[in-house]
Amino acid sequence: MATVLLVITACQKSEPDAGSSSDLKSFSNEVYLEWNEVFLETDRYAAFFRPGPAPRALAYIHLSNYEACLGGLPENQSLQYRLSIPDMPAVQNNLYWPEVINASYAYMMRKFFETVTFKDKNGNVLNKQEFFSRFDNKEAELRARFASEASEEILNNSEAHGRDVAAAIWRWSTTDVVGHNGHLNPFPEPVNASGCEWIPTDPVSVADRGLYSQWGKVRTFGMTQNDLDALIPPFSGCLKDPGSALYVQAYECYVLTNIARNEPKGEFEHMAEFWSDDRVGWTFSPPGRMLAIADQIVKNEDFDLATCCVMYSQLSMALNNAAVNAWYNKYKYDVERPITYIQRNIDPNWTIPWLGFTPPFPAYPSGHSTFAFSGVGILEAFVGGSYPFTDNCHANRTDFLGRARSYNSLRDLANENAFSRLPLGVHYRMDYDGGNFCGILAARKVLELPWNK
Repeated sequence: MATVLLVITACQKSEPDAGSSSDLKSFSNEVYLEWNEVFLETDRYAAFFRPGPAPRALAYIHLSNYEACLGGLPENQSLQYRLSIPDMPAVQNNLYWPEVINASYAYMMRKFFETVTFKDKNGNVLNKQEFFSRFDNKEAELRARFASEASEEILNNSEAHGRDVAAAIWRWSTTDVVGHNGHLNPFPEPVNASGCEWIPTDPVSVADRGLYSQWGKVRTFGMTQNDLDALIPPFSGCLKDPGSALYVQAYECYVLTNIARNEPKGEFEHMAEFWSDDRVGWTFSPPGRMLAIADQIVKNEDFDLATCCVMYSQLSMALNNAAVNAWYNKYKYDVERPITYIQRNIDPNWTIPWLGFTPPFPAYPSGHSTFAFSGVGILEAFVGGSYPFTDNCHANRTDFLGRARSYNSLRDLANENAFSRLPLGVHYRMDYDGGNFCGILAARKVLELPWNK
């Protein structure tokens, strides 16, 4: 009996502190899913946070989570030196990783939304404190839940480390001069169009400026200037010959839009409304849509915390790259929107159905397409290229056609997202194709970063 007692005592002394674990793989994914839900609901009402600022915020938020959790990711390494981050707290072990993420995510949410104005679908300004109270409540709720899983000392250490890393990443984010607080100056420069270059199509609200014309100068993750310049020139100019490539593509948009208009609640209108995500106060942003899709995959596959930590970091960086790449090329090529070309050359009375407006920036490449293919380019690395998926993002909505849509693969999902902009009347097919190229490139450059030891 004495021998048995000695063995038990020895085993007890070798156990780690209660609640700590050396590996994120032993934890479930709830902390990510719950905080992502808070982000998406906040993104929905954040004025001028779409399209570029939202994925930029996500990139830094999830980079912070990743760097803070390296002590529990034995196969991964810091990106500090590859990304030239000047200071970073030392890697720590034996922490309660869900609380590390909780503290990091909460800190970054408060920072990124500190200067944002929130509006409902009618343009009414909402009480900012209500959003920040949600941040506080979610952080406190999760901390209280974790109290049954880890000691107070471990939770305090985990919280401190998560915040310290978040503070370091936030400081670095502010050195991105163009991106930092870019939402405070969303229309920075007048448009100087000549010939058939893009001009604003909503002169009532913005007479002479394009949304986020500066976004092509925002910091990327792993992309070079050569990458940004890799997209081939589009069909452009004042080509009005019915046999010209631009006329053919404009006429396709014209025909598809009229089909959607003439078949209310039909397939094209459902597709257009399902993927729009254009309006503040209605839904989360187009890049936020890819986060919502990722969340559904995480639930379906029950990914562990380690997989989530890497996947969300890579996804968010790719979405940030997509925004920079797309907006760089939009203003590089200045392709006019279909409504301008169609009214000048095909039908002067043609209008945009359902959405009722054209987004206030040039056409080529499509932002929706770029975001979709960048997101899928990351998600396929985790679930493969033949992953059947049903998107329930808007399944319960009654104010537009939000019923679920199913796909044989994530690439089919991205293709439909990109194509949906044609029957909506805001893009040409070349915009869809250009976004495909830019999005896959944005994802590939993130996957090529030195994530593994």
